[in-house]
Amino acid sequence: MKKNLLFCAACALIVALGSCTNDVLDEVLDDSQPTEEPTRSTNDTRWLHAYVLCEGTWKAGNASIPGYLIKYDSLWNEISRTQVGDTGNALIKYGSKLYCAVSGNGLTADNGGIRVFNAGTGTALTSLIQYDDPKSGHKIMPRHLAAHGGKVYISLYSGAVMSIDTLVYAKQNSLALAATYSEGICVANDQVYVCNSGNANDTSAGSGNTISVLPLDLSEEDQLTIVSNPKLIKQAPDGTIYFNALGNYTTESSALYKLTTTGYSQITDQVGGFGIGADAVYTADIDWMSMDYDTHLKKVTFAGVVSQFNVSTLPDFMFGYSVSVNPYNGDVCIGQSMGQDLNIFKSDGTGPTHTIETGVANVNSVVFAN
Repeated sequence: MKKNLLFCAACALIVALGSCTNDVLDEVLDDSQPTEEPTRSTNDTRWLHAYVLCEGTWKAGNASIPGYLIKYDSLWNEISRTQVGDTGNALIKYGSKLYCAVSGNGLTADNGGIRVFNAGTGTALTSLIQYDDPKSGHKIMPRHLAAHGGKVYISLYSGAVMSIDTLVYAKQNSLALAATYSEGICVANDQVYVCNSGNANDTSAGSGNTISVLPLDLSEEDQLTIVSNPKLIKQAPDGTIYFNALGNYTTESSALYKLTTTGYSQITDQVGGFGIGADAVYTADIDWMSMDYDTHLKKVTFAGVVSQFNVSTLPDFMFGYSVSVNPYNGDVCIGQSMGQDLNIFKSDGTGPTHTIETGVANVNSVVFAN
């Protein structure tokens, strides 16, 4: 059945020294995991809450519809929703907190920043925290987040990267990159990796073909030359670093790649977004050239075996956009572009077992907590 598409610097309050100690302990424990949501055994179903970040509509009509963070229980009943600001672009859990990147509506709009939430209750710990961009001369336009060693690392659309601490959220380190329109970020092997969708002097995104590699203190930058328009980058439990690139939308298809000791290698095409589970990478892409804008879902084992994830029961006009994997049971969550739906599948492709109507356009990511 076709779905209706819906188009529709503050300081942290530290309550007690004990809560600070607990945060530090949680973050030390999380450091043993990749910097995305930690991957657990798929027979562990003990999750209590899911947090769904919806971007809202960026510059749609005369004004943007703001993004929301929506909390659900384990039966997918909505508990609460919080307006996060103009374009909620990334959400991660680190220690006992959720960190949300709010991009704002432009590099010079001065309405982007970071919001922090309690991962247990979903309550806001801060209002929008804004920082000076080391490159643009404006407030930051954050795009993606990663965490490691008591810091949250933030890629900036100006072509820069910065880190903040996780106790009072103070700016720690930053560096203007030899790039523009920086996107995905991850921390692996004590290095920070940042995808750049623009080169140094570009005035629009899409032509960039580098990944910046930096030490944890962000003191210097090396670059890997790759394919054009890289978007997301993540580390799998086996240590492999995967990234996707969107190409030029015409003659170059989007695709999934992995970094190798000699450079990079392509794994499969048609990958506009991806998420990583305990033993596989799950990908989604929209075929904008097809009559029905078909969604393509794939499953890629860490051994490199590619298969169609679900070919028989996809909703019409699904517009598969974002991919999040539940680390507690392996469920694969596909967020809808332009529309409001979150479709949830089993790791074998069965489903969707649930279709959640969030009420907010552009479902960006899902983070699970117990």
